Amino acid sequence: MARMKLSEELLSADIKRDPTNPAFPAVYNAHGVYNTLQFVLRLSPKVHQTLRRFAPGITTNGIIGLEGAQAMSTLLHETIHWWQHIGTTYGFVLSLNYPVQSHCTHFDLKKLVEQDGFKKSVFSQAGVLNLRGPTGFGTTAGIANTIINNHYDLLAYRTFTLGPDSAKSIIQRNLFENVGHAFHMTYAHTVNQLASTVDKDFRLFSQPKEWADGFRSLRDRRVEGYYYGSPIGLWPIGAREIFEGQACFSQIQYLSHACGHRLDWNDFRAIGMLHGVYVRAFEEFLRLTESDAPNKFDNPLIGLFLLVCDLALNPGSGFPFPVAPNYESFIHDVNPGGRFVLFCRLIALRFPSLKTLIQNYSRDEYVAISNQLCHAAKEVPPLEISEIFASWFAAGGRLSSLRQEYETYVFGPENFVIRHLFAHFLAFQEDKFKRPEFFCWPGAWMAGDRVSEEAEKLFEKHGALFVDKEDDDAVFPRLQPNRAISSVSDTFNAFYQNTDVAPLT
Repeated sequence: MARMKLSEELLSADIKRDPTNPAFPAVYNAHGVYNTLQFVLRLSPKVHQTLRRFAPGITTNGIIGLEGAQAMSTLLHETIHWWQHIGTTYGFVLSLNYPVQSHCTHFDLKKLVEQDGFKKSVFSQAGVLNLRGPTGFGTTAGIANTIINNHYDLLAYRTFTLGPDSAKSIIQRNLFENVGHAFHMTYAHTVNQLASTVDKDFRLFSQPKEWADGFRSLRDRRVEGYYYGSPIGLWPIGAREIFEGQACFSQIQYLSHACGHRLDWNDFRAIGMLHGVYVRAFEEFLRLTESDAPNKFDNPLIGLFLLVCDLALNPGSGFPFPVAPNYESFIHDVNPGGRFVLFCRLIALRFPSLKTLIQNYSRDEYVAISNQLCHAAKEVPPLEISEIFASWFAAGGRLSSLRQEYETYVFGPENFVIRHLFAHFLAFQEDKFKRPEFFCWPGAWMAGDRVSEEAEKLFEKHGALFVDKEDDDAVFPRLQPNRAISSVSDTFNAFYQNTDVAPLT
């Protein structure tokens, strides 16, 4: 049998990466990119051309051939990045980082302009105001300082959780207070914005004002991570490595199933898919779980790695559950890198039998393993989190009005961007509760014997909202099944009309 040859034009090459850049390419030369700042999924012209030759949806390698399977795998990789941001609790908080930054500084920016005029940059303006005085809460200088502090708290959360490389860039700045403060402020601002959009009476969300005393106590008692000048420990990997590892190994799992498991590590290494950021999380997984690297991609260890990624990206503390009483562990509870290490070590030390348990990529396997690991870690299993969100979004739930907006695709004008994204997040959580195995192991369900009409519908339903075209790198709305083109187009226009984010320079 002739050896299969993978295509660099459809899968990989090499470019340099900026660890603070919010773009997540499928491969080093960006044959596919998901950008969390723009909420856009882009594909290279070659991938667009290849996919255009086949009917929409997912199918087997026998129908679309190796070239089609490779192009489809790149689309899957980038769609998983969209799922990570719209379908996990960590990713959703990260996705809202920029919109929340705009919302939480808008009022103070207006006051600053009224009192001292429109000047750039705010940072320079604050320096002049602080020298001139007066300073302190309620003063013009105090308003400028609040704007800067809010900006850097959200920036610190984003860069600290993305990984050790980006974390080093932020902790060296004199505006950095401490990790706990950045995490506390990010969650407080995010939950407040969500509540002001859909839950003004805080019937669903925990009230962030109630967290203040708990975090203040940690600072006063000089608990590590919660006071200025506290020692800062970095995890070996962060969300960026987990994001890329989960997307890359799902892509490879898809290709392996599509090609009858005739591809091995050397095939993927030869075109650069198994090095750098794409394999770093898996290498840490093998080290931390004390496991040997498998030869084939249908090995149960691959499935377990993808499940650990899912657990790492779905904390429940602060969103949707209260932080209390676990204030001291909050940094570790919501940081994907720390969660990843915790679950891996539990596998090595207490549950080594899990390494061979995943055989069918089934819901039962997902539930059994996630429950066992989360209960041991004293964490809420991700399906319990999904069930909470699904109950809010149900036809008779407390957010049923938002569900109606989602179904009609006509959203209310208040906090439009957050409202729109939260509706998609809730719809994703609802389907994840029903089919967690599909979203955990999409590569195993989108190729080979498990391909089904339901899998195709889920993939199409939860595709990225905004895309480019083969011959145009502008941003376009993705046509969505069972939605009028006019509604999708109107929502697209309203979304970007309400998106106004720029660096604080």
